[in-house]
Amino acid sequence: MKFAVIKNDRDQLRDKAAEAIIQRLLCHGHKIVSSDNDIRFVVNLTDIESPQFFRRSSRSIFVLSIVSSEKPLGNLRSICYTTLVRSLSNIVLCIVPSHNSSPEMETNNYEIYFTTPEAGFYHIPFDPEKIYNYIIPLAGSHFAIGNQFFTDLPPRFWKGSPVVEKIKEYGQELDRMGVLPTPFPLRELLSEENIQHLYTLFEIKGLSYGNLSAREHIPELGETTFWMSARGINKAQISKVGKDVLLVKGFDYEQGEALVSVPPEFDEKARVSVDTVEHELIYSTFPDVDAIVHVHAWMDGVLCTQQNYPCGTYELAQEVVNLLRQTDNPCHSAVGLKNHGLTITGPGLEAIFQCIRGKLNIKVPMFK
Repeated sequence: MKFAVIKNDRDQLRDKAAEAIIQRLLCHGHKIVSSDNDIRFVVNLTDIESPQFFRRSSRSIFVLSIVSSEKPLGNLRSICYTTLVRSLSNIVLCIVPSHNSSPEMETNNYEIYFTTPEAGFYHIPFDPEKIYNYIIPLAGSHFAIGNQFFTDLPPRFWKGSPVVEKIKEYGQELDRMGVLPTPFPLRELLSEENIQHLYTLFEIKGLSYGNLSAREHIPELGETTFWMSARGINKAQISKVGKDVLLVKGFDYEQGEALVSVPPEFDEKARVSVDTVEHELIYSTFPDVDAIVHVHAWMDGVLCTQQNYPCGTYELAQEVVNLLRQTDNPCHSAVGLKNHGLTITGPGLEAIFQCIRGKLNIKVPMFK
């Protein structure tokens, strides 16, 4: 893969660590080119105090930001996540000294912390080859988060349906269960210009976690039709069709776009959840699945993905489907998303919630 290196300033620790990582990329056949030369990802060397972002030309460009701190920081998780948002990155790597470290940049003297938009936060001893093996599958993944709108929703669904009412009801229950983290206040960290750039790339108005969907058979729209919560909203306050909840009637896998059926008057900035590609692939693969819930929580004994692929990628969707095939009953099961949360299927939302009440661990384990 072709990649670019963007250096915003000088930092001895960060730059030395970054050079070791870059050399591993080159040794594995990846090529450094200029940032306007058909790149697949960017290594963005920036500062944890005032992180700079790379203005990518498309969402397909993966941004890996590297920062460092000479001293161990308190609340490092929060600091790294803030850096991730402010640098508009897909992943942040933070180099910090390990216990009993010396001033020399030796493998056993430093640790590297990984932070992802899905709230993943884990660390390993600094080892360029291991770091390479962590980041390349993510950098090579492909987003499928576009939306294509059709004002063909039958009038009988403009105000909703019993299925939509169930989504509203169980969105509120997710909130009561404590598995819907508060949407991240983007405007406290980003300028309006950066927020607009974020929307241009990813069509995101805000950051929030968790989603739910439920199948509704609408023959005139297609074979696989389902309602799903919209992107970046508070799932405890779902109210309006065409704004908070949207009807998906298919997926264009070549273009990476959900086919969304809306009433004539709909919120033109609304977008269905970035996890739509995963839900659509599950529904089309397993016809007996009638509902899906995704939460940032955990359950003991679940099968788990091997990579922490970003939300909204083909790779994550396919790995989840492959895991479901390995369960005793793919149509009523739960699988783990590494360093992220759970995808849970069922014959209806009621059945899913009967199985998860009292069993969810709000703290998601972090795997290296």
